[in-house]
Amino acid sequence: MSTTTTPVPPRWHTEPRTVDVHGVPVAYRRAGTGPPTLFLHGHWLTRRWLPFHEQLSERADVIAPELPGFGATPAAPWIRDRTDLVLFLRDLLDALGTDRVHVAGYGLGGWIAADLACHFPERVARLSLLAPFGLRVPEQPIADIFAMNPADYADRYFNAAADGFDDCVPGVGTADLGGVEEFAHRYGELGAAGALIWTRRYDLALEWRLPWLRERGLPARVVTGELDRIVPAGHPRRWAELLGADLVTVAGIGHALLLQAPKATADAVIPAPAPVEEHQS
Repeated sequence: MSTTTTPVPPRWHTEPRTVDVHGVPVAYRRAGTGPPTLFLHGHWLTRRWLPFHEQLSERADVIAPELPGFGATPAAPWIRDRTDLVLFLRDLLDALGTDRVHVAGYGLGGWIAADLACHFPERVARLSLLAPFGLRVPEQPIADIFAMNPADYADRYFNAAADGFDDCVPGVGTADLGGVEEFAHRYGELGAAGALIWTRRYDLALEWRLPWLRERGLPARVVTGELDRIVPAGHPRRWAELLGADLVTVAGIGHALLLQAPKATADAVIPAPAPVEEHQS
């Protein structure tokens, strides 16, 4: 006798809005007031409005789409590489009625954010890259996320400090944590990420494109976790060097800075406004 289970939504799950882009229903979440800020996720942590997003939305109009093949957004067969994806993102901004945005991206999303700025600099007001990769840094390769089992990945991601976050990484230590559906979803998103970066985990063209952005005067900031074991320290330093960007280090945190230090990370992206002092007359 077989039994069925109801899929359990991931922690911090919220229902998305959708907008049509060339027939693709793009799932996205949006909240806050202030400068429009497009936040591009990494190869996972979709279908959620994280405490990090909430912190950021206290100081900006945060738009967090799920890229084709990730979250609740179906794959688009004509998106074969990052250039196709950047063209799609430009059209997403058009569909949302947004002209220029502050673009922030995490991990793989940082690489895509930089590509968007390189191809359409007129649409990008400023650039914030969180634990980005996509550059070739000799003798400091990024961790091969496609070769790790979930337990090994979680160990590196959380620096062996995953207490309280076990349900955030489907399949950690067991195939059924989060349910079969969640486990399959996680690996489906790895497939979507692999389609974008499988052949090569870096783009040599960024070596001259990023200095071009610097020459144009694009404000940029690179944020990294002090103890990152997924993206070695040489990578954020190189990004900051090529962009002429500020480099901000979140102390005591690894690659999981969105989860383990949401406020400090949001402050690094957009500093919180100073409290207004009340003056007595």
